Amino acid sequence: MSKPFYKNKLAGSYGVLEGQVFSSQSSFLQLRLVNAVGGMVELSHQHENVTTENLVQVSPEEVQKALLGF
Repeated sequence: MSKPFYKNKLAGSYGVLEGQVFSSQSSFLQLRLVNAVGGMVELSHQHENVTTENLVQVSPEEVQKALLGF
């Protein structure tokens, strides 16, 4: 997976950025979540709307360790 990974600091979830969502009051970034499937990290069908203040870029190794335990 070539996109950088991000962690939602509030929810503790991991994902990749997929775009922006605009509402009448504000705009959010759309984080497509990743999960562990069969010993690999894969994109899920779940999304979270997040703000830049709640995101931190993380390494693929951190994502693997958090989701797969190694």
